[in-house]
Amino acid sequence: MIKINASALLGLALVLLMVVSVASYQQRVIFSMEAGKCSLTVEVDDESRTVRLRVHPESEDCHIEKESMLSVLKEAFSKTDPPKLEGTYSSLYIGRLIAYPWLSQYLAATTYKDPAWDRKRGKPVILGVNKYVSNTLSRKEVAAEVEKALEASGYRVIAVTVEKVLVGDFHHVPLYQGKMAPGKVPLDAIVWFRLEKN
Repeated sequence: MIKINASALLGLALVLLMVVSVASYQQRVIFSMEAGKCSLTVEVDDESRTVRLRVHPESEDCHIEKESMLSVLKEAFSKTDPPKLEGTYSSLYIGRLIAYPWLSQYLAATTYKDPAWDRKRGKPVILGVNKYVSNTLSRKEVAAEVEKALEASGYRVIAVTVEKVLVGDFHHVPLYQGKMAPGKVPLDAIVWFRLEKN
């Protein structure tokens, strides 16, 4: 009779759990490009119908310019040869906002001027912080820019959702060159653009 101790069973269970987790996330790389010292990769998870824009390496030194972000999205969404987008996708995940200084700066500057934001306390006057940031990033100034990159494939941005919003002063906004105004503003979050195909 074979005896198996508890730690061996636990180890086997963890290995099986990792195999199942890896198998459940089926990503396909659609397009990659270099962006300065960094690279951008567009990949999809066909099961969850999510497109993901990944920045490599994920570090505070990796800042993606607006043109690079929109260019890689345009290339990926307009591809007609394999690997390509297949079917309809419901969201575009871009990860942390601070990887895209133009978006982080837009959020901080727009919020600073908004009477619905309490700069002293670093939070919205009425809404929860996630809802406030979602609403701000859903404005035409941002959504229209992303839509331009996706238009060849018939997608439009219908909303933005965020979680894990970080608030700080302007010294923490990546590559910010403007006036270091006092007060706290949102400058980072994990972001999804919710998509609809025409």
